[in-house]
Amino acid sequence: MAFLFAPRAHAFNDESLESYLLRVVAENFFDTYEQLSLAIREELHELDYEAHGAFPVELKRLNVYHAKHNSHFRMRALRLIETLLGLPHNELHKLALLRSSRLFLGSMVAVHRNGIDIPLSFIRYSADHGADTVPICPQCLAEHAYIRQAWHLKPIVACAKHECELIHYCPKCQSKINYLDNGSITHCPCGFEFATAASIKAKNEAVFVARNLFADESSPKHDAIFASASATHRLAALAWYQKSHNKDMRAVVMEVGGYFGNWPKQFYDWLDEITKGAEYKLIDLFNRTEFRTIYGDLIIQSQCLRPEDKEPHFIYLALVEYLCRLVSMHPKSKKANVADMLISVREAAVLLSTTHEQVYRLYQDGILTSGLRQKLHRRIEPDVGVFYLRQVIEYKQSFGDNRQREYASTW
Repeated sequence: MAFLFAPRAHAFNDESLESYLLRVVAENFFDTYEQLSLAIREELHELDYEAHGAFPVELKRLNVYHAKHNSHFRMRALRLIETLLGLPHNELHKLALLRSSRLFLGSMVAVHRNGIDIPLSFIRYSADHGADTVPICPQCLAEHAYIRQAWHLKPIVACAKHECELIHYCPKCQSKINYLDNGSITHCPCGFEFATAASIKAKNEAVFVARNLFADESSPKHDAIFASASATHRLAALAWYQKSHNKDMRAVVMEVGGYFGNWPKQFYDWLDEITKGAEYKLIDLFNRTEFRTIYGDLIIQSQCLRPEDKEPHFIYLALVEYLCRLVSMHPKSKKANVADMLISVREAAVLLSTTHEQVYRLYQDGILTSGLRQKLHRRIEPDVGVFYLRQVIEYKQSFGDNRQREYASTW
């Protein structure tokens, strides 16, 4: 494909894959991305038929994470395009949002880019739900006309560099700004040039999130938690805060700086309020009440990432410390108390940083005992509260760290 030229400048490190391909369109004098994609598909048909079928015509379906069953063919197609454009190896690969095997909060699927896992629910636009905007910073576009990958993320509502709000709607016609639908980085279909739009100063809280969410771990920060946490852990913290407090994203952005800036004080204050009111929620004795009925999915959601990193998430560590303190402040007595509540196999696995099978093994070996009578030869349901919180915490305290564990059978 001798007529296909790469842009004079290579891709920017923070550029989205779709933005770069649109710049390829401009350099090669195509009117639309669809014209370029059809030309590329024609060439791929000759070079690799399987990769040809995996390369989408629509820009909004280009990124690798959109491929449901043939993402490896999509990757192969991108590598062939690198060859056609004369690009360095992995130039397009490093821009792509890839599918991730990790889960946030137990069930939230993720995408991956440059060593960072991102909850898919944080991505502003997907091919299946074309309602979101992909906002822009007019000052950034005036400096360099490309779409920053960060603008695709819902927690980013301000420009970290210019401290202005990202613009979601065209100032002239009020239509949604979305280059994936419009096929233009710099202009609205009405003809308005985004770089000429007026900027509005963003709130400090929004700028804080924009600056700190992906900041390098070695750079100075305003709060200790974000200073020590990886970008993936920061994103997990935002997902946890949104889900556990049932907030919309704009409220999350406004509140997380103060919440995590004084960590874990507000978290512990919140748990203390729940603990104080626990007795009023009882319909049975504490030792016959599931932990989940008082605290909700607190334990399950504290497993912010699965599989875990070598260093457990700071929310998980704070919860374990709180539960250890809860057990020590409520020693075992004739009358059941809040530390005698029942947790499930699934919750025990999270607290012990192990698998469900290992928890079953601890039960079979008599290390963990059931608070409820179990039917003979019937496996315990994973989500039913059966083990005493006190017993699980005391067993965990018999080990010196929070790493993933295997508990050997006595035999």
